[in-house]
Amino acid sequence: MNRRDRRGPAAGVTAAAAVLSCLLAPALPALAQTGGAPATECCPELLLTIGGRALALGDAIVARSSPGSLFANPALLADVTDDQFIVHNADTAIGESNTFSLVIRSEVAGTFGLSYRLIDYGDQDKLDQNGIPVGSFGTLAHVLTASYATHVFQGLNAGVSYELYQFREDCRGFCDDFQSVPATTHSVDLGVQYVPRSLPALQLGAAVANLGFPLQVVNFEQASPLPLRLRVGAAYEAGHHFLADSAFAVWTSADLVTSPRDGRPHLNVGIDVSVEETVFVRAGYGGGIGLTGGAAAGIGVRYGRFEVDIAKSFVRSPIDDADPIQVSFSIRF
Repeated sequence: MNRRDRRGPAAGVTAAAAVLSCLLAPALPALAQTGGAPATECCPELLLTIGGRALALGDAIVARSSPGSLFANPALLADVTDDQFIVHNADTAIGESNTFSLVIRSEVAGTFGLSYRLIDYGDQDKLDQNGIPVGSFGTLAHVLTASYATHVFQGLNAGVSYELYQFREDCRGFCDDFQSVPATTHSVDLGVQYVPRSLPALQLGAAVANLGFPLQVVNFEQASPLPLRLRVGAAYEAGHHFLADSAFAVWTSADLVTSPRDGRPHLNVGIDVSVEETVFVRAGYGGGIGLTGGAAAGIGVRYGRFEVDIAKSFVRSPIDDADPIQVSFSIRF
């Protein structure tokens, strides 16, 4: 922001707390319903980490500004300085996913993002009575995300994302009386970020993810709720305490993630070491269950308008022996 804010850090903290209260208010009814057995959640792919940087940091990304972190906290788009096009490719046990994001920055209106994600679960043969393949079933999930973030005042950013999710099965060849019945739902993500003026090495963030309608395939009674998540986190540049050379930066980050339905939080932690904001070495650990948890590491290189991030998770898949790998590529223009 160009205009000087005269209210000081205390006013910023107060406003941030007020905004966080507004964000968490829609989730309170869900919190009150956790007395019984939690309903089976749908759409586990909405919980998977997106991007090489995010995977390498153990998904501890809710606080620090980055266009690649918009899926964790849309408010993190507010400090993006350049228009960007980003591609994320992930090869995981549940299938291959590709995500394409366009981020546009306006000095007047704020920052806009538009993303499309395709998750391909693979094909399964349709056999006739003699065991001969006569067709194949393909399963896909589509996620379209529209994001917006802006500066509320100096130090405080806020953002929102709208998501359109569709899960569908299609048939190629002869599949008898098979009919494709796509299941569609809608959700929003809300987030805030705060950087104290008196302590710029600290960045704080909070977000509510997947707040929306249950996914209905056949009827309302069997509809499955979305995987609602609440997360708060912090990132701190600790390198200046130990390294006199300003060419090096050491960012440490931690996120606390919880589901209102079971109330069991888990902690994600990560460390990001950079040299001249050109070469990045990262490592992290996610405290989640299954493919959303475990250790990961990665590297990143930024050259001119281009940036590449590569990360590998060391969590063994229960389905095959492959380790999840993610690659991200971005170009600024």
